[in-house]
Amino acid sequence: MFAAALVALAVTDARAQPSDIRYAVTYARAGESAVSVELAWTPPLAESRALVMPRAIPMGYGEQRYDAFMRDVTAHDAAGTGRAATREEGPRWRLTAGTTRVTYRVDLAALERAVRAASDQSRVRDGYLGALGYSLFAFVEGAETRPARLRVAAPADWPVFVTLAPRFPFAPGPIEASAADYYALADAQIIMGPKAEVRRLTTSPVPVYLVNYAEGPVDLDRVSRLARTAFERVATWFGSTPFPHYTLHQELLAPISPEHEYGMSMEHLGSSTYYLAASAGITAASTAADDARVLYNFAHHIAHAWVPKRAYGPGYFPFQWELAPVLDSIWFAEGFGQYAAIQAVAAGTLDPAAFRAEMLDRRFRANVASAPDFLKRLSLVELSRVASTRYAEDFRTGRLVFSRGGLMAAAIDDRIQRESGGAKSLRDALRWLVDWTAREHRAFTIEELPGLLQTATGVDVSAVVAEWLRPLP
Repeated sequence: MFAAALVALAVTDARAQPSDIRYAVTYARAGESAVSVELAWTPPLAESRALVMPRAIPMGYGEQRYDAFMRDVTAHDAAGTGRAATREEGPRWRLTAGTTRVTYRVDLAALERAVRAASDQSRVRDGYLGALGYSLFAFVEGAETRPARLRVAAPADWPVFVTLAPRFPFAPGPIEASAADYYALADAQIIMGPKAEVRRLTTSPVPVYLVNYAEGPVDLDRVSRLARTAFERVATWFGSTPFPHYTLHQELLAPISPEHEYGMSMEHLGSSTYYLAASAGITAASTAADDARVLYNFAHHIAHAWVPKRAYGPGYFPFQWELAPVLDSIWFAEGFGQYAAIQAVAAGTLDPAAFRAEMLDRRFRANVASAPDFLKRLSLVELSRVASTRYAEDFRTGRLVFSRGGLMAAAIDDRIQRESGGAKSLRDALRWLVDWTAREHRAFTIEELPGLLQTATGVDVSAVVAEWLRPLP
């Protein structure tokens, strides 16, 4: 079984010194499909608390009931006495005062069967395990902001990789890592097994890794070149690397049913995940157009490590793990992030202006033109709220909200460059906004966004923002 997660939780008892949360993860035997989890902390809880398992995931724009795959949730006191934790409404279990340890199991096989979007799944397959942190790790309410330490171990002959602390070469043996808080821990990935492969793509400006698991053909040399190019162009465009290392995690998977969906990717604080059908891999037979598609997909999700992971509107941070938040600014998170990726990739082409124009037409304008009228009649904030819970489930909402946001970004960029005589661009504004967020430790509001962009560039773009926020004509 997959034995996992040892957690020490500092409590609010004034007599106790707060300590880091400690997680220990162990996959004990190859071939097992269930995850065993143990959480422990000292001193024992001074008062009743809730154990919470995520249902919402950052930038998931929907709900995944990871609590449905938890089994045998048991609370233990300092004497070692265990009793079944009381299930409450929602993804919660009640822990009584005096609790010092919790154990449970997560059924990964059931999770993969029930969760149809591959990008939201964790899985165990022959010779491989790939786990999203938020599908494994519960937390004790009130401890989410505490620093965390993590230890991961696997069967003796299974190599282990953790995106919080990448190890290269890919080798067996326990890994220890740390995270600033529960969000950083949950947003990480754990990969292990002899059928995974890890490559270090570059060490500058930071170490970058590609982790691959393929159930179909793939030219990993070619994929590695595309991944490295995408990262270097995006990092150069933003002019910073606000993380110590970065990992691209790709899975090429044999579908387990016709109803399961493969092809969506996801972004994280220091990594990105690409969960694709086994037939979608880059091979020797792939065309230049295939390369361009993969290069942009990599760049798109890498760019989200800056926007919105480090420059964001309300609802992205702090994150509500139990219920998908209603977000007013998905158009910024998804549209501005994609526009940044377009500009970053364009900079490496022979004709950046032509590449930008082609991508704006194909990636954004085509989606706006084909969208149903009832969605066009929504303001951009209203559309963002609708997409908050069905972005991928009804991708008409997702496509339209990022397309309108991307076209707003392009219009703002044009205005800034025109009025500054080419001295400034949206790139300067987004670089400044990333730095502003790091200083202020908060989200910007939609109302203050035009002023922030003007402070960064000296150009008033409020009329452009207001125009694109209105319903489409």
